[in-house]
Amino acid sequence: MSGPKIDQAELERRRKAELERARQERLRKIREETDKLNTEISKTKTQIDYINRHLSSLVRNAENAQEMAFVIPRLYELKAVCKARLTKALEINVPADPDAIFECTHKLADITESVMENYFNDAKPLEDRISDYNKQLEIQNTAASIFKDFPAEVEKISNIEDFDFTVRMDNVTHSNIESTVKERAAQILSEIEDLLNTESIQESDMKNLLAIANNIYRTAFETNSSFGAAAIEYSVKKAVVVKNIAIFDDIYQDYYAKYVDYLHLINKNSTTPISITPKEKYYFVTIEELQAETEKLDRESKIVAERNYIRKQIDEVMIEFGYNLSEEVVLDVNQLGSHYICEKKSGQSAIHMHISDKKQIMMEIVGIGESAAVSTNNSVNGTITASSDLSDSERNNLLLEQGGFCEIHPKIVDELRKRDVILSVKSRKSPDLKYCKKITSVTAGKDTIISQSELINEHAAERRHSKGLKAKLREIK
Repeated sequence: MSGPKIDQAELERRRKAELERARQERLRKIREETDKLNTEISKTKTQIDYINRHLSSLVRNAENAQEMAFVIPRLYELKAVCKARLTKALEINVPADPDAIFECTHKLADITESVMENYFNDAKPLEDRISDYNKQLEIQNTAASIFKDFPAEVEKISNIEDFDFTVRMDNVTHSNIESTVKERAAQILSEIEDLLNTESIQESDMKNLLAIANNIYRTAFETNSSFGAAAIEYSVKKAVVVKNIAIFDDIYQDYYAKYVDYLHLINKNSTTPISITPKEKYYFVTIEELQAETEKLDRESKIVAERNYIRKQIDEVMIEFGYNLSEEVVLDVNQLGSHYICEKKSGQSAIHMHISDKKQIMMEIVGIGESAAVSTNNSVNGTITASSDLSDSERNNLLLEQGGFCEIHPKIVDELRKRDVILSVKSRKSPDLKYCKKITSVTAGKDTIISQSELINEHAAERRHSKGLKAKLREIK
């Protein structure tokens, strides 16, 4: 019987264990290098934040001053150029080879160091000019304040140089206790802002900290009551948040390494390789969500590693029977599993092979059409012509080929068994005109991310939105 043949493929237990040991060792090396890369990525992001804060502090009192009309625009231009270079450097398509990851890490470090050196060198003279202006402004504001407090003295002064700045301020009263509370409150609010800026913070921790920040501000700056209780509440919650951040970071590093390895595995035999970086931390709302995706990546990677091994063995066996190496074909943007074409070296026919995600293997004889002069807007690179649209001659030739395949298939099964790939019979079809079909290659469009890389992340939009909650803290402060 030589219509389509469907078998369940399983690896011999010893071979499966060997593949898993090799995968774990590769993961260990990838994790080691991606840890270093992520550390460097965090440093670069910190420098971007530094440029933002540095510029804000510089221009706070001088942005609208006519004297700074040249300096301020020049600083903003410098900021834009440096941030663009650092942001560009962060666009890394992480390779799967540990040595290549090492090179990426050092390249990013070199770029970051160079950009920041240029920023400081170019910003220094502009910063000095703003500093001089702020000093003059401070002197003027101090003088204006003193003139207001001592109008009688002001009337006697004809020039600023004649004024004695050693003025006793005995008339200013304040509470040392109140001052200490407000200083501690300001320190806590600053710590909360730093925690909220941490990419590894969870959604729930973020909201709790914002509630505490509101309470701290209210008790320290508005009601002057119960600040001690608010400070204790913050201390307890801070310990929990810091612990959660550490847990999140560790799992994320594991996720990052497994994602890199997963992409390597699914791209190994793909004609439309995916080239994207792992998802950023803010895509994950909770530790549980991140852990779930990490575990799913691990399961998927194990399956793909086994499927890749099976594919390699099939390629080698098909060559022995006079077929070329299999080529992947995408017949539908939503297709499940992988389709391959093994053309006969004589060019008369081909074997269409489909390997499902559950490792079911279907083999059937197909005709090969001449490449169509059309292109698609997606990853589809092949079309199927059904039996009803073939000529009588094409159908009859393919029917004969189906009959000849009955002699080859059992031998293919035996050879695969020798390579630890066990095929168990699921279905066998007799030759029939209705199984005749032809596959024609077309030009694929842009690469698309296949469904396997779309794991969970259903809360990505919510997480992005929640990052905007940090702005509320600045309002509080």
